[in-house]
Amino acid sequence: MERQIMICECNSLEHQVIFWYDKESGDLYCEPHLITHRNFFKRLWCGLKYAFGYKSRFGDWDSTIFKKEDLEKLRTYLDALTK
Repeated sequence: MERQIMICECNSLEHQVIFWYDKESGDLYCEPHLITHRNFFKRLWCGLKYAFGYKSRFGDWDSTIFKKEDLEKLRTYLDALTK
């Protein structure tokens, strides 16, 4: 599976997203670098670590799987941006 890594214009590696397509399942994955925890105490813990300068060497990741019916909408949107 070929992955496409896109980094923010500011060139910060913390501002990146990875796209990859699974040909077997037909799923498109989008993995943004940042996540939001739903648990209040987990968010508090992450906030405290951030306030004291802690940085994971792996970063925080999450993923989104696009619905098949949204792939064409995404393709149309991206094509429109390049015209």
